[in-house]
Amino acid sequence: MFQLLFDSHHDVLMTRVYGTYVESDITLRDKAVARFVARHGKTRGIMDFSDTEAVAVTVDMVVRRSAGVGLLEGCERVIVAPREPLWALQRIFAAHQLYQRGTEPSVVRSLDEAYRALAITRPTFEPVEIDAASRREGIAAAVLAGIEHKRGAAMAEERERTRRKMLQLLDTVLARPAPGGENAITLSDVLNAELSGVTVSDADLKAICGGCKGRKPLSRYTLSAGRQTTYACPACGRVAVALSPLEDNAAEAMPDGYELGRFIVRTAGDIECPGGLLPKSEP
Repeated sequence: MFQLLFDSHHDVLMTRVYGTYVESDITLRDKAVARFVARHGKTRGIMDFSDTEAVAVTVDMVVRRSAGVGLLEGCERVIVAPREPLWALQRIFAAHQLYQRGTEPSVVRSLDEAYRALAITRPTFEPVEIDAASRREGIAAAVLAGIEHKRGAAMAEERERTRRKMLQLLDTVLARPAPGGENAITLSDVLNAELSGVTVSDADLKAICGGCKGRKPLSRYTLSAGRQTTYACPACGRVAVALSPLEDNAAEAMPDGYELGRFIVRTAGDIECPGGLLPKSEP
């Protein structure tokens, strides 16, 4: 997990990574920083791994991230990596950024060194308030991790088939809305495309209807396909879940749903997943 902190006096945004450093820390942190920059503008930055206990990030992930969008491009950046393998990973990250962009962050062993590099004499870092979109992204990441822990490992071939199915269905839906649910992209499809090692079905996902409060597997809901996939309660007819391509929400600054893969998932009630709960979307 990570936390954003900001020192307005020195104009420095700090990311502190705690516990186990995982891939979702990279993607969620990038989105949170992008929203911060949109509100406050670019700042200098510190990435602090002092409290990181374990690393579950591969060299390939680090290299791919080094070629990604420069969120604080043009500003001084310092990475604090006290121990291996983080020191080696961050040196690889810095080297690839130098090769790609001609600039690189400094990599140091301690937070005091980072303060000296940025001429910070009396740090006054305050936690950055977590916005609604970041909360939803964190919840979704936790649900995915819970499912993987609960269900255990599955065969890589099955995961790849699921991903291909979702992409093929997406192409079909975007090109020509289907009249019924037979070609719909399901919530389990979207989850499976994000999971690594396990799969779920709509029968594994229990929805609590926001209207009649009934609790049923999503497989028993009425599925309708089109530009948007919806699940309607078989008892009262109220839509419990709606899935729409992310492109349809591009104009929305903060869509009221969970971003999973290339979709926005809106829930009118809680969704019980194996190992986790996807709460009702915030209004």
